[in-house]
Amino acid sequence: MNVAAVLMEILRSAGVRRLFGNPGTTELPFLDALPDSGLEYVVGLQEATAVAAADGYAQASGQLGVANVHVAPGLANSLSILHNAARAKTPLVLTAGQQDTRFLVDDPILAGDLVRMAEQFTKWSYQIRGAPEAPGVLRRALKIALTPPTGPVFLSLPMELMGAVVEDAGAGPLPVASRTRPEAGAIGRAAGLLAGARAPIIIAGDGVARSGAVHELTELAELIGARVHGEPVYRRTSFPGHHALWRGGLYPSPPAVRKALEECDALLVVGANVFTWFLHTEGEPFPRGLHVVQIDDDSWEIGRSYPVALGIVADPRTAIAELTGALRTRLGEAERRAAAARVEKIGKARGELMARLKATAEAEAERKPIGQAHLMHTLASLLPADGIVVDESATSLPFVLRYMPFSMPGSLYGSKTGTLGWAMGAAIGVQLASGGRKVVATIGDGSVMYAPQALWTAAHYSLPITYVVPNNASYAILKSGMLSLGLGSAKRGIYPGMDLVEPEIDYAGLARSLGVRAERVDKPGDLRDVLASCLAHGGPTLVDVAIDRGFK
Repeated sequence: MNVAAVLMEILRSAGVRRLFGNPGTTELPFLDALPDSGLEYVVGLQEATAVAAADGYAQASGQLGVANVHVAPGLANSLSILHNAARAKTPLVLTAGQQDTRFLVDDPILAGDLVRMAEQFTKWSYQIRGAPEAPGVLRRALKIALTPPTGPVFLSLPMELMGAVVEDAGAGPLPVASRTRPEAGAIGRAAGLLAGARAPIIIAGDGVARSGAVHELTELAELIGARVHGEPVYRRTSFPGHHALWRGGLYPSPPAVRKALEECDALLVVGANVFTWFLHTEGEPFPRGLHVVQIDDDSWEIGRSYPVALGIVADPRTAIAELTGALRTRLGEAERRAAAARVEKIGKARGELMARLKATAEAEAERKPIGQAHLMHTLASLLPADGIVVDESATSLPFVLRYMPFSMPGSLYGSKTGTLGWAMGAAIGVQLASGGRKVVATIGDGSVMYAPQALWTAAHYSLPITYVVPNNASYAILKSGMLSLGLGSAKRGIYPGMDLVEPEIDYAGLARSLGVRAERVDKPGDLRDVLASCLAHGGPTLVDVAIDRGFK
């Protein structure tokens, strides 16, 4: 076989069934092997959409995502999404066709140093130098992407090498057993720190979801009676959102985290980046003297910015299960009664909070423009029990996180970096990876315009995705940011380039032009029926909701 055919066979042997991409001239020799490969080509009309779809597919399936883009400009279009994949630790292999290396010295059209462009956002970035090494390089790339800490890898594929014949059967990479067990002594010390705690707290990071450890973490939290928060930028379901012990994500600033931990005397941090902040703020997140235990499969994350009492490098699921076992043998009757009392107390406080949130949403039921609380409360009431939310709603994100149930593993995926343009394509990959589960993409009106091409792909493949657009005709989150920074222009009511008006964008018309059923909702009384109708539709839909244009 030639190199292109061997590479396709290696992907197929590794379990890859879909190749996401946007074709270009330098990719043609590689794509020539696609029709006989057994792989499905999922087309995005711009590289960011294709790579975001591969990212979403990998996150939702837990398997490898593979995308192919077009030389330097195509890779450049992909970099914001690659940045997100790096932060999300997505097992992704991104390839790009490269110009014929025999005349790279002449600086041909579209060429560039692809490896240097990609390397800051990848675990490994490499350009294949000769046909004989190509199969081994791809196997190495697959292994690196899939080995914890998982993450993206980039390969540059010179076009003149794809047609060369090589002696290789196209076998996939050898399997790697990667669930590392913690040291027994470390588990014993962690159990000792947590067993006698009067006010334990758990911070669950997205690594819990990547490890498939939601059930194990729930058991542990119930056993010790710990309140559970998501890491400040949590974008996966790492704890059941309807559980009595769940109190939502921490606000992304050191003082806010410190306040949330005021009464805590033992803290367990699992699978989290400690911590991702929004803006620089003075202060430390951990109160002085707090015993912090951190578990992660990435040694880089352990004590990266703030010291911990005990760090354990291990697979989160395995470590949590062993820690729970150690605590079961250590906890006495008095500790178990105290934990049960904490569960009851925390659950009561959560119930009161949820009642207040429901009352807030219901109070907006007749308000026009439509309130964000009412929108997300209504959407949550219509979402199927196994529904999935892919979010990039920016200003509306707090309402998404408060009102959506997120009760099942794999029910939330969001942009890990705030990268706009990710979720439009990511929803496609998530849906393809999730069988018949309904996908709802909550997308800010500004975010839609970063990747509207994704609507065509959703229509082309008849995917049951409902894009819900909370439309305030502005970059309202930036306006709020200007106010919070005390900037002079904001005090005068001037927000440069932040109003999407004159003309306002017809999102429903845009969606229809790309083959998607679309509706506009201005009246709160119409909201439920329109959402219900679009959610029931078998293909892609978009609901443009005129929301309150105010902000804080």
